[in-house]
Amino acid sequence: MSIYYEKDDIKIYQDDNLELLKSIPEGSINLIYCDILYNTGKIFDDYSDDLGDPDEAMEWYRPRLLEMKRTLSANGSIFIHCNWRMDSYMRILMDEIFGTSCFRNRIYRQHSRERGFFSNFDSQVDIILYYVKDPKNFVFHEIRGESKKIVPLFENGYLEGRDDIRYVDDKAIDLKSINKHWLISAAQFGNMIEAGEVKIIDGLPYRFSNVIPVGNLWNEQEMLDTYTRISVADAYDTPKPEAVLDRIIKVASDPGDTVADFFLGGGTTAVVAKKLGRKFIGCDISAKACEVTVGKIEALE
Repeated sequence: MSIYYEKDDIKIYQDDNLELLKSIPEGSINLIYCDILYNTGKIFDDYSDDLGDPDEAMEWYRPRLLEMKRTLSANGSIFIHCNWRMDSYMRILMDEIFGTSCFRNRIYRQHSRERGFFSNFDSQVDIILYYVKDPKNFVFHEIRGESKKIVPLFENGYLEGRDDIRYVDDKAIDLKSINKHWLISAAQFGNMIEAGEVKIIDGLPYRFSNVIPVGNLWNEQEMLDTYTRISVADAYDTPKPEAVLDRIIKVASDPGDTVADFFLGGGTTAVVAKKLGRKFIGCDISAKACEVTVGKIEALE
């Protein structure tokens, strides 16, 4: 492999990501994030964003995703960042490779406000497909703030598998009997009781905590792009805000874990991983991407 940069716990490779992936030990990466090629058909000065028709594009991605799954740890997660051109095809391919039970969510990241298109509705969101290696064993850290909120732990309607009777202070809670079901697993409920977060109001269970609910629409100001379409930002046209990677890395990994990005681009993943105390493996076929990334990493020192 052609290693471009190595220092402390950061390794940057200039290579075809498939070749690098084949050399990485099985189960050695805790979190993968990739802002992939969107297959726009555009040719840039240092790379081509033309993978052919959708079938050809998926065949190009298939061996890479298979290797990504192989390299993920038993409790690892993967986030694939794409747009409207690719997300439906990628969802089908990732369902095939990872399994439908390993799909966690489709996240919509708003990248801009209205920009004024002439013959279509303006596209204002990217899509991040979130999968795990094992649906029963994965890292997910809740985001916490200072103030506390109360939220229900149940929902209307019967749902098989979420109909068990649970206990709080030896008092049974039978949601099925009132045509409701649990929103969380029994293990999660037990952890909340142990943390002193469960309150019973009118016979129903609620959580009272400082957890900040985060939905799958990421449209806060810090999630938006900071560049304009008439200028080039940060060596590439579409650098992702650090806030996007900050949220993903904090939620889906622990300090000391290994984070990987096989479509390095402007290096945002590497920068945020370093700031958060994670090990990092990055790869791009472009020397420009590697140079830009290393410059940002060294600027942190």
